[in-house]
Amino acid sequence: MNTELTIKKPDLLKPTLIFSAVGIFIPAFTAILLLGFQMLLSSIGLECHNAWKVLWTITILGGLTLPIFFYRHIKKLTEKKLENLKTRLSVFNLIEYTFIQASLALFFTSGQTLCYVSDGQNGLELVFTAWLALPILIVFSLLFEQRLKTAMKNE
Repeated sequence: MNTELTIKKPDLLKPTLIFSAVGIFIPAFTAILLLGFQMLLSSIGLECHNAWKVLWTITILGGLTLPIFFYRHIKKLTEKKLENLKTRLSVFNLIEYTFIQASLALFFTSGQTLCYVSDGQNGLELVFTAWLALPILIVFSLLFEQRLKTAMKNE
């Protein structure tokens, strides 16, 4: 009797869709995190609008490099790493969500506006850009899932 063990391919889209459902309601929390980081930079001596420039630089670079690192991680996937792939994907989604949220805000506001304008909507742009990040995360998950299928076929 010849039995072959089959490794079940993890579904990468389902955890991202669940995260996206939650992501509709959490943009204010990640916006507060970003504002806290800006305040930390300001407390070490950076002017408020310059702190936003530093924050945007960090999040743009992080937002561009994190998917590359995760893609490479999938490329070198072993059975042991396959067990915790969904956890790693969830961490990726949260970090990339925050990076995209902050990076896209650059196109809708400025450091001057976020720091010195008191029109009652300071930071609201961060909520909208967080919602814009959700479809991008879904596309990333589709790409990662396709890469995972290709990697598993090659084994």
